Amino acid sequence: MAELNDLSGPFDPNIRFDNFSKEFLIKLLNVWQWAWLQMDTAWFTQVEDRFGSPAAWECDLEMWLRVAEGCNPRYARIANIPMQNVVDSLKVLQLPLDNTMGGLFPVQYDIQNEYHAVVTVNRCPSLEACEKNAPDRIVPMCQVNEPAIIRKYIVNPKVQVTATKLPPRQGPDDIACQWEYKMEAPSGTRARGPEEVVDFSSGDKIPELDDLSGKFYPNMTQANLSKDFILKLIGAYQYAWLVMNGGYYDAVKKRFGSEAANDCELATWIRVGEKVNPRYVKLANVELNTVIDSLKVIQLPLDNTIGLFPCEYEIVNENQVYEIVTNCRTLDYLEKAEPERIYPMCHVLEKPVIERYLVNPKIKVTPVTLPPHDNRDKIACRWEFLMTDTPQWERTY
Repeated sequence: MAELNDLSGPFDPNIRFDNFSKEFLIKLLNVWQWAWLQMDTAWFTQVEDRFGSPAAWECDLEMWLRVAEGCNPRYARIANIPMQNVVDSLKVLQLPLDNTMGGLFPVQYDIQNEYHAVVTVNRCPSLEACEKNAPDRIVPMCQVNEPAIIRKYIVNPKVQVTATKLPPRQGPDDIACQWEYKMEAPSGTRARGPEEVVDFSSGDKIPELDDLSGKFYPNMTQANLSKDFILKLIGAYQYAWLVMNGGYYDAVKKRFGSEAANDCELATWIRVGEKVNPRYVKLANVELNTVIDSLKVIQLPLDNTIGLFPCEYEIVNENQVYEIVTNCRTLDYLEKAEPERIYPMCHVLEKPVIERYLVNPKIKVTPVTLPPHDNRDKIACRWEFLMTDTPQWERTY
């Protein structure tokens, strides 16, 4: 089939990310980067509102360290990075959703040699948001949490990280922050200079990359990655999304109990659905006229119905659909590790979250089968999506 640049055509319940064009996938990754920050902000705000700033910063740090430890080594493996020097760690920092590649956190590099580099973060959307709305967050975010997080983000514990400049800034033209990365060269090894380990090319002068095993490209963007490489990263990003949520959940639960964690999680997912999912509608050029249209929308978030939570559909017509989640990784985990979380997640959280994820408020969401159950059907759950405020000539499938 031809590669898709949007979802304006017929609904395909069997679509996969490799059916999309590389250009569309890059646009999707940009939304995912924004969603990543929204998830963090939503969790932080919920904890802060309920339990105060110190607790929120503790949970935030615990979550980010868990993400770094659980996810960043995956990026190194996917990209075939040998992790032998400082430059290798700079490659890893180009790959997470909150990366140094592209426009989200643009940086400049002063690479002395493969074991010594200074990185300047020119602008930081998180810092700018705090400067505008919550200046009291700047010191704990930038001076307490960030140094510890970056040390984990670079994966290699042999690399020493020193902050040479941290916020607050002197003004809007000042840099956000600056970091020095150093590592002892192995005994008897010559430190290669920047001309040997760095390629300062940009744009189409950078070859399409299947991994980052070669020279370091400081001017690389997502457009320089091959589609196959992007698809591998997409799988890692979906996993990281679950790790972020689980990290916050467990941090809150440890301090304030399961009920508090459940309440924060519900409010967080609702906020994310309301703020982020309308962007997928615009990105994919979807007309929200029918239930079928909304099924297209939920194929696109990080926690999507394409790969992470695969679904089947019983389509009565374009405005009455039964969605069957055939496999739920979250449920599989909870059944083994935390069965007490199944009821609040599936019976309390999921319905209002799905309602926001569908974007169209006219759709009525009704659970038909929810866990725990005898699972004779070998499914996770079944939902009815119904919209009755529609013309009578609706198509059947």
